[in-house]
Amino acid sequence: MKFLITIVTLVVTLLGLANHASAQGFVSNCTWQGANLTGSFLGMYCNDNDWAEFHYMWTWFDLGHCMLNNGGSLAAYDNGQFYGSCHDCSFRGSNTDFQFACLCSDIDGNLKNSSYDINRIVWNHNGTLGCYGWQGNQSSRP
Repeated sequence: MKFLITIVTLVVTLLGLANHASAQGFVSNCTWQGANLTGSFLGMYCNDNDWAEFHYMWTWFDLGHCMLNNGGSLAAYDNGQFYGSCHDCSFRGSNTDFQFACLCSDIDGNLKNSSYDINRIVWNHNGTLGCYGWQGNQSSRP
């Protein structure tokens, strides 16, 4: 019986991870080439769920909800508010990733270059960017 419970727990965990991973990513259905970064807010056009019309909606999202400064390195973290100790942020997108880079203070106050592929944690849901339990706003244009 203990073996069966262990197997069931493992299967449920793996299914949960598969669902979590499949919900991630936005570069395949957002126009990252026209993205805009203002402070910690990322804005871009993303597809909504109306695939017959193929609508792009403008969405703004605060990346502070997704990232943490972990001793001078950007890391995924729910409501990490990285921008208190990171600045001069920029991004570089491709068809497979979206590198978000900043200068972040380490524990000694030294600035370090850090980057993180936010395509691993940010998602597009019906034309709106989000991460964890957070969701951005949406309009038909900026």
